[in-house]
Amino acid sequence: MHHMETSRLSDAGANGRASDVPTRPGNLAFLLHAANARMTDHLDRAAAEIGLRDMRDWLVLAALADGEQANQLELSRIVCVDKSTLISVLDRLERQQLVTRTVAPTDRRVRIPRITAAGKRAHAKFAVARDAAEAHAFDGVPDSQRKLVLSLLARFAERDLTGA
Repeated sequence: MHHMETSRLSDAGANGRASDVPTRPGNLAFLLHAANARMTDHLDRAAAEIGLRDMRDWLVLAALADGEQANQLELSRIVCVDKSTLISVLDRLERQQLVTRTVAPTDRRVRIPRITAAGKRAHAKFAVARDAAEAHAFDGVPDSQRKLVLSLLARFAERDLTGA
């Protein structure tokens, strides 16, 4: 009989999503989900501390801060949220004057979101919390392993698994 080793995540998340979750060391999907839940719980709290609703607000600001111009549909793909969720996030960020939306010159039905100066400040402030969370997550992990994990995650994030 095959015995699957499990361990428990020790820190309880604010909303219980990452609390007391059994991990399965050989199950990539489970581990990615558990790691995401842990990081999201922490970063949602950090976002709230600076006036953002949650980490998705920062993801949108981060995507816009790189200067690449994208319409709302393209932005939804970049930040991996559905278009209706993105519209809600953009509405909220626009009310906070962290983003503006302009009409695309080639198609008046298309909106182009842009980050404001206040949005850039919020993005930079949150980046400090994100950096601290990442440093904590990799505490005690050799730099070579950290780089390998990040490289593998980037590869997974870029890969289309629909043909699998």
